[in-house]
Amino acid sequence: MNEHSIKVEKTAHYYSLGELNKNTKELWVVCHGYGQLASFFLKKFENIESESRFIVAPEGFNKFYLKGYHGRVGASWMTKEKRLDEIEDHCVYLEQLLDAFTKEASASCKIHLLGFSQGSATVSRWILRTKHKIDTLIQWGGKIANDFDFKSYQAKQSNTKNYIVFGTEDEFYTLESVQKYREEMKEFKAEWISYNGAHTIDSDCLIELTNKLK
Repeated sequence: MNEHSIKVEKTAHYYSLGELNKNTKELWVVCHGYGQLASFFLKKFENIESESRFIVAPEGFNKFYLKGYHGRVGASWMTKEKRLDEIEDHCVYLEQLLDAFTKEASASCKIHLLGFSQGSATVSRWILRTKHKIDTLIQWGGKIANDFDFKSYQAKQSNTKNYIVFGTEDEFYTLESVQKYREEMKEFKAEWISYNGAHTIDSDCLIELTNKLK
């Protein structure tokens, strides 16, 4: 058996809040978690929508039924099958989006990347490939990619502010596992934020974090 691959065009979907123009001061790219759709995920950010803030939620290419063969549909960024191809395809997709958005925004517009759950690994891989200066990297309820190159990141994005956010009742990460992860990441300069809640984008915590970035 011989394995082959070809590049094809694919329709990508994304959703947005706010208006993008020369008065936009903040551009947010927020990447959903496993089994979520971007349209529903973006609703978590409605409470920080403003005239000067444009928020966009790209959607992972992989779609599937969450239970059985019908009903609710979710999306994911990658699986272990042909993972390198999926990583590359999504990084190219996200970079094309950001290229288009930055052309419409002012030159001084700040760029914030947020990855939730599985989206944390996605944005951490993309940030190593992007040519854009990223002001903020937020990893929420998820870990940095296990193949993340810390030295390369520090060289390329030396002025990026890093935030790592976990809920105290996250069903996927116990307090002990978060503490262990924090010890593993002690060389990574980041502000750690905790909130009382589960594996979700907590509204109050998001507002608090947003205020830090002004």
